[in-house]
Amino acid sequence: MQNNRMSLNNEKCNKWSIRRLSGVGVASVIVASSMIGGAAQVNAAELKTNKLTEVKESRDILQPKNIDEINKKLEMTGKSIKKSDMMTENSKVEKKVADNKAEPKSQDKNMKHKHEMTKPEDVKKSVSENIKDKIDVPASYLENAKYPGPFTAGVNQVIPYEAFGGDGMLTRLLLKSSDKAPWSDNGTAKHPGLLPLDKLTNGHYFYNVELDGKAKGKSDKALLEQLKANGTQSYSATVKVYGSKNGKPDLSNVIVTKKVTINLKGMMKHEMTKPEDVKKSVSENIKDKIDVPASYLENAKYPGPFTAGVNQVIPYEAFGGDGMLTRLLLKSSDKAPWSDNGTAKHPGLLPLDKLTNGHYFYNVELDGKAKGKSDKALLEQLKANGTQSYSATVKVYGSKNGKPDLSNVIATKKVTINLKGKHNHKDHNHNGHNPTDPMNKGHMGMGGHHGHHMHSSNTNQNGSQLTNSTTNQGTLSNGKTRLPNTGQSETNLTLAGIIGLIFASILGFFAIKRKNR
Repeated sequence: MQNNRMSLNNEKCNKWSIRRLSGVGVASVIVASSMIGGAAQVNAAELKTNKLTEVKESRDILQPKNIDEINKKLEMTGKSIKKSDMMTENSKVEKKVADNKAEPKSQDKNMKHKHEMTKPEDVKKSVSENIKDKIDVPASYLENAKYPGPFTAGVNQVIPYEAFGGDGMLTRLLLKSSDKAPWSDNGTAKHPGLLPLDKLTNGHYFYNVELDGKAKGKSDKALLEQLKANGTQSYSATVKVYGSKNGKPDLSNVIVTKKVTINLKGMMKHEMTKPEDVKKSVSENIKDKIDVPASYLENAKYPGPFTAGVNQVIPYEAFGGDGMLTRLLLKSSDKAPWSDNGTAKHPGLLPLDKLTNGHYFYNVELDGKAKGKSDKALLEQLKANGTQSYSATVKVYGSKNGKPDLSNVIATKKVTINLKGKHNHKDHNHNGHNPTDPMNKGHMGMGGHHGHHMHSSNTNQNGSQLTNSTTNQGTLSNGKTRLPNTGQSETNLTLAGIIGLIFASILGFFAIKRKNR
């Protein structure tokens, strides 16, 4: 009986061991089952150090050909393992092997990502198509550049290709995309960088823009000082893009080269536009009064140049851009072409010759309802106002660190801007009175600019005024009657009545005298 109980306990122990330890690995199951046969004890945790090895070894042990050998070792316990049970465990091992094989998916993704790496052909195309052949660098950009700073980065030094278009960098201006992109001296505004091509693989390509002449071979502070000392000068430069090796530029692997011309404008103190010249340009070259055609205002759109420089401060050299309202203030605009919204891209007009770029700024401030508004809000207000005369103030400011210094007003001038609104025939009021009718001038205000404009636009060929609300029968649209407009004034009618009254009185006097006789 006691032997039977021991056998039963052993059987239970084996069963429990198989169920309980199956979660930590099949190899652990076999070790736990073999312990009763006198095998050395092995900690299951030790077998978890390498799952892939554990599964592989377990798979080898559980092959069907080894089942008979295992059963011999377990005969003394009175328990053997059925082949069907062993096959079940084997299937679990197969699943674990499959799971482990599925783990390297992330590696597959990385391999796929490598295939998407920017190709040398794309780099060559970016240099030929996206980099300009020639650029003109404003004098203020060079004058305001500082060291340490980004201006000379990538010039006579090799840096990552993705850094080509950083804010405040000279090489940024070589990219065609820089034409519509903002700039800030020394990158202080931290405007987004411009890539020479889309989806560029970082750290895989490097570039260098090599200058010739006295600037050759110099970099950083030495280069910046040399460029400023040279002043206005044209440089022949070579753009070179290299491949990489171990994450570093491989100067022996030149992917592409391109010759470019860089025209740097120097800002020599004696060549700079003087404040006296600016004052003179405002007083002599800006008109006192302008009349702006209705079509200019009507066809203006936002975004567009029409309101640029109106109630906002922009560079003085932009005063006469094509399609800008302020362009019309320049006396030189009388003989210059105009295109709505600057679509024709006619050359800009300068308020004075040889104006130093980026050194002076201006603003044309409007009064009335348009005061303080700019861009879209201003354009909508001007159109809503229609025909109107504006008193405006032209202000020109100096600069500080390449930005407008509003505390330094160089010159001011009062001007009048007469904007013509588009005439709308629906402007007649509901009582049938035409604002242009001379009978209603009292309601418009005598001599008003708006009334004069509307009056002249509704005069017929015979010079008489017609009202749209008056019919041929001399009736108003609301059913009330009135005398037709004959062109005679009320003064003439009143005088005739007085004369008639006097004449009637005389006749009555003689009639009474005759009766008395």
